[in-house]
Amino acid sequence: MKKTQESSNPGPMYSIGEVAKICNVSRKTLRYYEQLGLLKPDYVCFENGYRYYTEQTMNSIPVIKYYKQMGFKLQEMKLAQNTDNYFYQEQENIFLTKLDELKQEERRIRNSYGAIAEWLGMIREGNIATSNQLQEINVKYFDEETYVYMEQEFKRNYMDAVINIPWVNYLESQKCEIMGPVILGFEGCEDEEEYRSSKVKIMQKPVGQVEGNIPTKTIGGQFFLSSYHIGDVSMINKQYSKMRAWAKEHHYQCKDEVYERHIVDYWSTMNVDSFVVELLIPAKKVKS
Repeated sequence: MKKTQESSNPGPMYSIGEVAKICNVSRKTLRYYEQLGLLKPDYVCFENGYRYYTEQTMNSIPVIKYYKQMGFKLQEMKLAQNTDNYFYQEQENIFLTKLDELKQEERRIRNSYGAIAEWLGMIREGNIATSNQLQEINVKYFDEETYVYMEQEFKRNYMDAVINIPWVNYLESQKCEIMGPVILGFEGCEDEEEYRSSKVKIMQKPVGQVEGNIPTKTIGGQFFLSSYHIGDVSMINKQYSKMRAWAKEHHYQCKDEVYERHIVDYWSTMNVDSFVVELLIPAKKVKS
């Protein structure tokens, strides 16, 4: 601590090391504050360059910490050095702007959280299906879900269909974020069984509200025949044959559409033996 003898003496002055210790910040941080013009030392010794701070200047450090905690960047806090009122005079614009920024960040984090949660759910679903070899056929009811989609030619190349660069580029152009598995929708259950489908709808669940002109399709609100295909998707038509035979045996009428939920696919691994796809065919019970 350094004492001055001047009549206008603002009180004792503290070295940069003392300030760092008292305020629980590093010397590097204090020098960075100085570099930004955010916290300037009150006295710099000409002989050795030592920096000294008054208590009043030192008391600015908790204020800086608090505004930083609220989300303000250090560059945004330069105003705190230029006025005794800190952000008081400009608080309406500054705080409203910061609130808008934080709302956007909150939305981004919420979207990321939802996408990661969906991905984790897919991994767990795939592991359960694989470890238990769940390939039996069931009847499931699915609530309605809305998906964004793009219709394309299906060239029997599942890697291109699932990774799908044109689809990714289209979503980016529409500023549309998605989550969950890629769903391939085919018109014609019999066609897919015989592996003849030429058109496919690439579908995924949008994150938040859909904006722009991107088309949407609602699926669900009905019963589906459901079965997992485990392994190489080039053999998927065999599972469709089993599902159609099961439907006939149990008196279910299949609709003219099928959906493939790609749970473990090229997005996760290049090992085709680890792939898990849930096959879904809308169906209803008919009288025997």
